[in-house]
Amino acid sequence: MDIFSLKALYRFLLVTTLVAVAAVLSYFYLPERQLSLLPSKVDEYHLFFDAQDGGATNAQWLDENTFQFSCINNGAATNLPYCGISVKIKPPSSQSDFTGFDHIQLSLNYQGANERLRIKMHSYLPPTIASSRREVLKGLDVSFAVQDVNQPIVLNNQIWHQGDEGSFGTKGENLEMDIVLDLVPPFAVGEHILQLQQIVLDGPWISASKWYLAVALCWLLSNLLFFVAFLRKQEKRIRNDSNRLSRLTNYSTNLQQESQHYKLLSSHDPLTNTLNRNGFAEEVMQLFPQGRLKLNTSLIVIDLDNFKAINDKYGHDTGDIVLRESAANMVKNIRVGDRLVRWGGEEFILFCVDTSAQQAQLIAEKIRTSIEKMSINYQQHSIAVTVSLGVGVSSHLEEFDQLFQRTDKALYQAKNMGRNCVVFAE
Repeated sequence: MDIFSLKALYRFLLVTTLVAVAAVLSYFYLPERQLSLLPSKVDEYHLFFDAQDGGATNAQWLDENTFQFSCINNGAATNLPYCGISVKIKPPSSQSDFTGFDHIQLSLNYQGANERLRIKMHSYLPPTIASSRREVLKGLDVSFAVQDVNQPIVLNNQIWHQGDEGSFGTKGENLEMDIVLDLVPPFAVGEHILQLQQIVLDGPWISASKWYLAVALCWLLSNLLFFVAFLRKQEKRIRNDSNRLSRLTNYSTNLQQESQHYKLLSSHDPLTNTLNRNGFAEEVMQLFPQGRLKLNTSLIVIDLDNFKAINDKYGHDTGDIVLRESAANMVKNIRVGDRLVRWGGEEFILFCVDTSAQQAQLIAEKIRTSIEKMSINYQQHSIAVTVSLGVGVSSHLEEFDQLFQRTDKALYQAKNMGRNCVVFAE
């Protein structure tokens, strides 16, 4: 089957549409990219605790390389106790911000008696006016029970940037992000061991809008290319069909011409270009379907005199010339509706419809006289030709064979009378 048929076009459109729908739905199953921020992307970090401001809580590193530290509360009353770690994360070198990530995962470890911990994240937006010193702090503050640290803490962009298109960070601002892990007051008395184990950003490799746009463009482009190829194929097919039709038309014309040629050969004598017996029979059948001639149908039987002697003396090629020239001379001396037939050898008949006996005799005499005056020159020889003619006119409803027999007898009488004469059949 032709891949560029109309049926194939519909099938291609259906398949591409189904593939496009499947591609749109597959977006939700695409693998996500991950960006690990700890410790490789940490720009700076520090511990903070209220003992620095006269409080009752101290902090110290247990393993600085793994961001493990302890907060120790001695039990003294403090108005605003605090203790934790602050980590400043810088964007990777491949991008200027953290946009494109949907959520952040934080893996923590805690040992102690406090009931709740807290994660705070924020970034600073620069002033919208260059001369202004006013900055905008955007971020979040999430507290959770210590039982939740058994699994990663997941925060999504709806919490982080509500109302913003994108995700973590501020698009294009090349800003750093601060992440704080601390204890939520009231502090339990004693030692609290905390560790910030891992920070990972998760997000799609490509946004949904870009994915859908790419799918739509691929669908449109593939259909467009196929449709263009389909149109070109159809144009080529139409052109080929047109050429084929032209060739068939020419072939049909040639066949008709050949048919006319063979029809002419079957009905005409090729030497003299006059009707032959087969062609004459068809003419008579068309004129008289019943086989009966009407009155005043004349027949003239013509025979070239001494034609055998011409063949014997000058050869058959000369005889053919004599036959051809004689027939051409006869055609000049007959009427348009008369039918000249080469009956056989050197014998011709002239069939005249609606012709009286007197008219037929005049035509016969005209032919005889014209032939007698004709001179055929061949190889420095001048050949004289004469004809003998028998003339007959049909009686009412007479058959052709009967008329021919009577006329042929008149021809033999003309031969016996010395040739080169006209005899009318009684």
